Amino acid sequence: MKTCNSVSDFADNYDAFILDIWGVIHDGSATYPGVVECMKSLRAAGKKIIFLSNAPRRSTKVNVVLEKFGITANLYENTISSGEAAYHIIAAQEKPKAKFLYIGPEKDRDLFNGSKLEEVENAADADFCVATGFEADDATIEEKMPQIKDSMAHNLKMYCVNPDLLVVRQDGTELLCAGVIGEYYRDAGYPTEFIGKPYIQVYEQCFKLLEGIPKNRICAIGDNLDTDILGANGSGIDCALCLGGVLMNQTTPIAELAAEVGAKPTYTIPAFRF
Repeated sequence: MKTCNSVSDFADNYDAFILDIWGVIHDGSATYPGVVECMKSLRAAGKKIIFLSNAPRRSTKVNVVLEKFGITANLYENTISSGEAAYHIIAAQEKPKAKFLYIGPEKDRDLFNGSKLEEVENAADADFCVATGFEADDATIEEKMPQIKDSMAHNLKMYCVNPDLLVVRQDGTELLCAGVIGEYYRDAGYPTEFIGKPYIQVYEQCFKLLEGIPKNRICAIGDNLDTDILGANGSGIDCALCLGGVLMNQTTPIAELAAEVGAKPTYTIPAFRF
């Protein structure tokens, strides 16, 4: 693990970058300082950029948010979100017109719009359930416990469409993600499938978009050891751990945290800047 000051310290080693969004590009409220300039510098150097996000919504919605934060379409090739992957994976695995119970915020309820899947209000009428996260920024798992217990009572398979446990805003505020629901459900002994980083299917989609570029010329950049770094390790590419996101409140040495989860960052950077 090499300690670096900026992306420019290792950019010449790669032809393409797979970037996380929340914790690297923005914190849900504002872009991090230097991000737009960093992306412009990478593009000027001819680098290809793919966004890979555990956002539980379609890629088109992710792109709208990126535009709002000043990340215009000319700065990257494409976006793959866990929501986009889930839309296709679940439709392929479940029978046509299957019914699902939705466990998540109103803003992501449109995830399966345009598909043949049908949302229902009660687990008794559902074939499976989908967890995308929480409504309130200060929510605990209790917010979704009635739906979780209802799903358990009917032994529904859960698709967790964001494996992250939490994200952190620039002011240090922590927000829970759907991974908390998924892990609770799985640990209670119920069938659970996680869609997104660190699982290989989303990386394979990135590699298809970067066809012709060897893996040793691709680098992932993310702020989460459990998803971004373990995912990069498992898919056979180098990776940089950005310390300004989910780890900003950590006081434990990074090497110790990485060893605990078996993650191996190639580099660390304080922030996504050039």
